Order: sequence, then structure tokens, then C-alpha cells
Amino acid sequence: MSSISSNENPDSAKTDVKGEKPGKLRMIVSVRNISCITCGLAIEKQVKKIKGVEDVKTAVMLNKVFVDYDPKLVDSGTIRKAIDKTGYKSYMNVEERSDRAAERHVAH
Repeated sequence: MSSISSNENPDSAKTDVKGEKPGKLRMIVSVRNISCITCGLAIEKQVKKIKGVEDVKTAVMLNKVFVDYDPKLVDSGTIRKAIDKTGYKSYMNVEERSDRAAERHVAH
């Protein structure tokens, strides 16, 4: 089961020639002990406070947090610190890729 929240950005509708949103990355973070939707919502709430974070989704059953963000405004370390601040420990295996590549990865 996953919890889904979004943080709309007026620039999120802009795309480049290939159909990808310019400069946007998806970060996939493994997080220990996310045991319920409420846990996931706590993480999402904390991460969404960060300027440059466009969308946050938690996949409770997978113990993963998916964060779409603008690397010009925030770095992955800041996002991981926000996750850790909620009391859940993020793993070191962080993946960063463009939205379209991440969507293909999750779909397979």
C-alpha cells in the first residue's frame, strides 16, 4: 500500500523537446521501518516543507520514498536529512534519475 501526496509547482507543466521536465530528478530512498500509512505521511509532510521538492510519495510495503525535486533548489542530502529528522533512517542506496527513466524503472 502506498500513500500519495503532491505539491504542485506552476513550472511543472513545462517540458523540454523530449517530453521531460527540464532539471527535475526523482530520488528513490530506502527507509527502514515504515510500518503504516501514517508513518509515510509523516515523512511526506516533512519532505514537502523543503523548497524545490515538487512531489513526494511513500510506498509503505516497499519501505521506499520517491521524491521529485529540482536539483537547482535542493540537494539529495537535504532531503535525506529531512527523512531522518522524522525518526526513520534512510539507507545509503539512493538512486537519482530523470522522471521518465524513474517511471520506466518503477513500471518494470
